[in-house]
Amino acid sequence: MRKKGLVIGLSVLMAASLGACGGNEKNNVANGGSASASAPSSSASEAAGTAATGGKGEQTELKVTGFKSGAELGAIPELNDKFMQENPDVKVVYEGMPGGQFKEFIKTRFAASDASDVIMLHPGLSNVIAYGKAGYLYDLSGESWIGNFTEASLKASSDGGKVYGIPNDMNVLGVFYNKKMFADLSISTPTSWDEFTAAAEKIKASGKLPISIGNNDGWMTLAAMYTMAPALVYGANPAFDAQLNEGKATFAEGWKDMAEKWYALNDKGYLTAKSTGVSLDQAQQAFAKGEAAMYIDGSWSLSGIKKTNPDLEVGMFAMPSNAAGQDVVASAAVGTTFAINKDTKVLDAAKKYLEFWSRAENQKVWAASQQAFMTIKGETGDLDPAFDEIAAVVAAGRSYPFLDQGWVYGDAANAELMTSAQGVYLKAIAPQAMLENMDKSWKQAAGQ
Repeated sequence: MRKKGLVIGLSVLMAASLGACGGNEKNNVANGGSASASAPSSSASEAAGTAATGGKGEQTELKVTGFKSGAELGAIPELNDKFMQENPDVKVVYEGMPGGQFKEFIKTRFAASDASDVIMLHPGLSNVIAYGKAGYLYDLSGESWIGNFTEASLKASSDGGKVYGIPNDMNVLGVFYNKKMFADLSISTPTSWDEFTAAAEKIKASGKLPISIGNNDGWMTLAAMYTMAPALVYGANPAFDAQLNEGKATFAEGWKDMAEKWYALNDKGYLTAKSTGVSLDQAQQAFAKGEAAMYIDGSWSLSGIKKTNPDLEVGMFAMPSNAAGQDVVASAAVGTTFAINKDTKVLDAAKKYLEFWSRAENQKVWAASQQAFMTIKGETGDLDPAFDEIAAVVAAGRSYPFLDQGWVYGDAANAELMTSAQGVYLKAIAPQAMLENMDKSWKQAAGQ
């Protein structure tokens, strides 16, 4: 699964506890379990930060692999060059590729005992924690610089007293909105589901599209569900994730109300028509050009929106899926982690690299390049005013992690959601069938 405002409350940001993860053997994780392996994509690799450092004597080569590449590469080359200037005896070689390809690629690398020295991994139970529990990652809990990070952010990469990765950034999912359009229609930021749907109706009546969305791959529907669930699902049942992992809860039951509410927006004409033929980029551009009043996505997309239309007056609010009088809850979570391969032959260099990334001044550069919240204690970073509203919710401690970070079989559930969501828009299946398909995929991943 890709700035935000005040982060003085980050210590309470991820108040959800991450439970135990299934699969304790290396082969279970690398070849099955929470993730299935496939052949690596050689065409997706990208070298960055491999400039000569000018140091004398033999250099140690430190191989780093990650799911940031292309437009999402951010400050990685800049920070790698800075690291090599400070450590002329180490040469960093970075290999990056898109996240969709990376998950399968890195599983194959681990299975072949050919993973790089430092690996960027997705946070949560089915990713960095699963690899750590399977014995692939070095335990960082004894390193002094781990204390630089907030306890809340470390939960995304820790289990049983062990820390398997450093949390590099924190992102939010929410509703971008056109401030001028809202002001022209005398619409205030909605704080409940009824206010949200009333705003959408008013926008539609004005001749504008309320919500721009692209579903050629179903990802934006997944994002929408992630923004709705914190208040609508977990507000009613905070233990839903734990129950789901234990086989005591289902999507068909726990997500029924949420799915009905979401797809009702499509039936009322509040979403982009025929969205299965529209890409995320097209949906984003339509919003940026003023063709729609709202756009649901992650904080990382702000730079793309501003690139298309630098003059757009844009803000972001947390999805108000709650009833009137109840708290709005934001969807916010760690976006990337760096872990050390337990079998690396250059452990000292790998530790130096993570210590470098654990410094506030370097994390500030990275966060700025990703439009992300910082995970360092007491640091806010350079935050775009567009995130002021949602940041206030986050800083107040009213947030929940991205859902799959607490799911043992999150990859399977997400893949099915994105596929079945398209069927719902095409009227091939009902919303309830989508949820039942997610339950089936979950059970298959669990070997049931």
